[in-house]
Amino acid sequence: MSSTQKDLPTVVLPLSGECDRPHCQDIFVYLRPESNGIVVESAIMRAISRRKELEERIKLVYLANLPGGFLNRSRVIEKHYQLKLLFTRAGGKLFTPYMKEEFSRYFGLPFDKARVAGAFEAMRILGMNREELFDLWVAEKDLLHLNGQTIKRYHNLFIVNYDIPAILQKNSFGTDIAVMIFRSELAPEEFHHLITDMVTILRKEGIVDTRRPFSRVFHYSNGPFEQIRDGLGFLYDKNGKHLPLEQIRFYRFLIRSGLSKKEILDTLEYPLFVFGDDKGSYREETIYTATLESSYPEAVKTLLSAKAQLLIGSGKAFSAL
Repeated sequence: MSSTQKDLPTVVLPLSGECDRPHCQDIFVYLRPESNGIVVESAIMRAISRRKELEERIKLVYLANLPGGFLNRSRVIEKHYQLKLLFTRAGGKLFTPYMKEEFSRYFGLPFDKARVAGAFEAMRILGMNREELFDLWVAEKDLLHLNGQTIKRYHNLFIVNYDIPAILQKNSFGTDIAVMIFRSELAPEEFHHLITDMVTILRKEGIVDTRRPFSRVFHYSNGPFEQIRDGLGFLYDKNGKHLPLEQIRFYRFLIRSGLSKKEILDTLEYPLFVFGDDKGSYREETIYTATLESSYPEAVKTLLSAKAQLLIGSGKAFSAL
């Protein structure tokens, strides 16, 4: 087998079947590089088989292994974290007025008086490498999640997206990612409990370090728009070609709801939106956060309720909807 062939995805179970029931969602689950392997996949399937009451409501419909070399050549991880990378490199320079106000409210410090640095700059300031910055512990009160970004206070330094440099490094040529799609009719909290059970089994069997946080073991689609985002990054055939967007259930739902392909892709490329209420107040959120754990109809309704779209990285300030 040539090195090129070795670097192609191994598709164990091609995407198959369809669900004609209204509450089906196709949820991506992928294992971080640190936890990949056939033994882990087997443990996950055992976790599902132990829950007999779920057998008719959840089904594995896709299973593939993406080699690290393929991920690097295709820049899958960089594209997946595109917005976070912009903020990681720019630090506070990309903060919107809303973000600055929320920052000041949360930390009790005027934004223009704070020392805010992106993670790459913070490594230089602190003299830390990627892994040291990734493992830097702070109290919960020193973490702020805002517009899809994580701000961590460490002494008098506010670090934007401390985890991104290590995430990029971990997805190297020597690491693979196992990708699964579960066709699920479970409520969001039920699916979360199932994932938690999987992690518990992996820890009990010594497959996963008990000290490793949940989020460093699994990623799963936390809402309909993230399902499309995950599909764009991690859904391939055995030849390394992206499967058509039309094979992603929520994409088809959006098309049937009247959105165009361009509107859908623009939503994913510029996922920050402004939402308002009847009292005149507003908030900024990524479409992923705004539709967290939503049904497909609820997610469409939320998108259409947005007052504006922030085109960060495009050179434009915003787009009124």
